[in-house]
Amino acid sequence: MSRKGENIFYRKDGRWEARYVKEQLENGKYKYGYVYGKSYMEVKQKRNTILLNSEKLKQKEVSSRYTFNYYMDRWLQSIKFLVKSSTYAHYYSIVKNHIKPYLGNMEVRNIKPITLEVFMNQKFEEGFSNKTIRDMIVVLKQILSYANISFKFRLPKLQKKDIKILTKKEQKTLEKEILKRKDLPSYGVLLSLYTGLRIGEICALKWSDIDLNKKVIHINHTMLRIMDTETHSKTRVVIEEPKTEHSKREIPICKFLYQILIEIKPTNNNTYFLTGTKDYIEPRTYYNKYQKLLEDVGIKKYGFHSLRHTFATKCIEIGMDPKSLSEILGHSDVKITLSLYVHPTNYLKSVYLEKLGNH
Repeated sequence: MSRKGENIFYRKDGRWEARYVKEQLENGKYKYGYVYGKSYMEVKQKRNTILLNSEKLKQKEVSSRYTFNYYMDRWLQSIKFLVKSSTYAHYYSIVKNHIKPYLGNMEVRNIKPITLEVFMNQKFEEGFSNKTIRDMIVVLKQILSYANISFKFRLPKLQKKDIKILTKKEQKTLEKEILKRKDLPSYGVLLSLYTGLRIGEICALKWSDIDLNKKVIHINHTMLRIMDTETHSKTRVVIEEPKTEHSKREIPICKFLYQILIEIKPTNNNTYFLTGTKDYIEPRTYYNKYQKLLEDVGIKKYGFHSLRHTFATKCIEIGMDPKSLSEILGHSDVKITLSLYVHPTNYLKSVYLEKLGNH
């Protein structure tokens, strides 16, 4: 048994083993160290202590004459086993594709607020969104902090996305086609329309996560494709816990959805919802299937996340309180739900204003 993404393993001799990076060799490969213990927590604490002491020693050894490349590589090593594999891959991609080409050969002592401003402006000119540039700056500031350099820098404001939701006519057309097809991938689209599940959550969903007796769906995992930081070029699919604790949740099953799930439930619970087998459909492949479904019924292109927005908007329209909706969507704050996922229709606005006029 092992803890994926943490390099902690249970050995045949009854001990636990944890692996950590000791140093990066000249050929780009890593030299690893190992610690052993009687329990998972024991070896994890041992390894974290070694890593912490190692970083303190490195901080004493290094000076401002090192280039930013040096600190970026060291910082990536320091967080490799402390964050989720998907988070690490995201940071690694930002460093490799954006920060290193621009700042890598600069000496750390020469990096000033104006340096980050010029970097940010260049990324704007290259067409990157405010959200993407904010992510780059956040990573930059973490690396600078690791190098004991700190200064204030204003992050670019987030642009509010113009998220589209399906019209009532489009929803009915789509649902009619799904019920006609009666195949599991299409039912996954219906599931998102009635639960607000993300594409990664649906791809990772197993029938064992669906409790038809209690009429709830347990969301404990998500699936995504990330950069393989070992090969530096290929990508790989990972299944891990959702990005936040709030994303791990229980979602009630409505009567309409319950009747469908009862009919299509396979005999083997240890299978993926979208296939009914032990083989999964990864998000990229499933997204293409979803787009083909829209094309077949003559509906314009919508991102898969539009199903989640459509679900949230419908919930508000029927009178669901924002707190309940926030918990169903897996948000940590009701404000996120109201600002990003609720899009009242003109019809609903008219109804409210008519009530005001008759008050």
